[in-house]
Amino acid sequence: GYEVKTFAPEPNDVRCVGRVQATCETHCVRWSPTNGALATAGVSGGVHLYKPDESLTLLGTIPEEELDIGEVYGIDFSPGSRYLATGGSAAQEEVAVWDLRRRKKHRVLTGHDSAVNTVKYGQFGRVLGSGSASGVVLVHDVESGAQTARLTPPTLSGVTSIDFSKYSPQHLVSACMDGTVRLWDIEAGQLQSTLTVRGSECYQVEFSPTVPGLLGYVKSDGRVVLQDITSPTPSGALTFKGCQATSMCWHYSGFALAVGTSDGRISWLDTRKISGGADVATCQIYDIKAHDGGVEALSWQHPVPQSFQVEKTPSRGDNIPDSPMTPIAAKSRLLHEPAPAPAPVVDAVSRDLATTRINQTSSMSTKELETIIENATEKLGDAVRAQVRDLHLELLRQHQSTVDETAQMFAEMRQLQLEMAQEIAQLRNELGR
Repeated sequence: GYEVKTFAPEPNDVRCVGRVQATCETHCVRWSPTNGALATAGVSGGVHLYKPDESLTLLGTIPEEELDIGEVYGIDFSPGSRYLATGGSAAQEEVAVWDLRRRKKHRVLTGHDSAVNTVKYGQFGRVLGSGSASGVVLVHDVESGAQTARLTPPTLSGVTSIDFSKYSPQHLVSACMDGTVRLWDIEAGQLQSTLTVRGSECYQVEFSPTVPGLLGYVKSDGRVVLQDITSPTPSGALTFKGCQATSMCWHYSGFALAVGTSDGRISWLDTRKISGGADVATCQIYDIKAHDGGVEALSWQHPVPQSFQVEKTPSRGDNIPDSPMTPIAAKSRLLHEPAPAPAPVVDAVSRDLATTRINQTSSMSTKELETIIENATEKLGDAVRAQVRDLHLELLRQHQSTVDETAQMFAEMRQLQLEMAQEIAQLRNELGR
């Protein structure tokens, strides 16, 4: 539709806290990872960036010039919110990456031969995936712009949505207009499995933010499905009667899904209650009439900027909220814990900047000084992102190590059970004689 709204779930109700009338039909919305802006895009006019307050004040548009970049179908922010990727019906069916600081196009990624329906950053911001109306999914390296994978399904159907796994970064999942959901290994460039057969159109698919291997997807027949990537059948499903399930978004806790429907409703669902043939009313936390037309896109704001969460996120199983709607203030203590000591690379950048100021300020112009500061800031940002990426990789390594140790323990237990069964059988034979 033409209207964009923001909502705040409260203990007993959902309150509309902001709304803005878009200049065209809106296809996609996305909160920046640092909560600095809400981005919307649609039929024309590029991408609009709004301030995340009740007035939704317009911060600007991308591009700033009055250029026709075509209809935009998909947008996604880089992990640090510096860059914004867009895909749509632009010339040469390109994926454009925009530098939000400089407000200009940073890079163009080519390779598609039809309109780009969806874009998504993956592997902690190192790659950018895109799916087109022809059914092909491309993966590009963010730094070099080189194409690293071209994923072509056995039967071509337009790609409606893609997502990368946070726990196994080599995995990408895609949803198509023919109803299929496919799991890909982007490192091998191969199809790993087809999770659903053809049927009603699949509009969106997303991995769970907390449960490795679990994904959710919504379909045009009204179904909301939860499924593990290792299972050929869903682990849970429910169906909205008389309408289509058109969009979805996971809550950061993994306990809830927000689902939009073709009749303009938004339902917040408790994922712990979704099972085979579950009743919608049983699983609903909230349900509101949000729009006159269908809900085309949903995005859940991050409770705390990701730059804070990296160091403070509790280990899985600890500090789990009692409800998916636990107030953000309950976790505010995470921001007041002692900050870690500055990393050596941060000190180096600070010293470099300080030295530059002392030696050169007296003989340089203001513009030159601004350039030096901007370069030093970029260097600091790159160093922080590298450290965050290393931290994520270490967490993934530890998780995989725990999984392997657990599997080994169960294997040893099964072996002991077999040996005990053999000994019992021998004793019974001896006693029978």
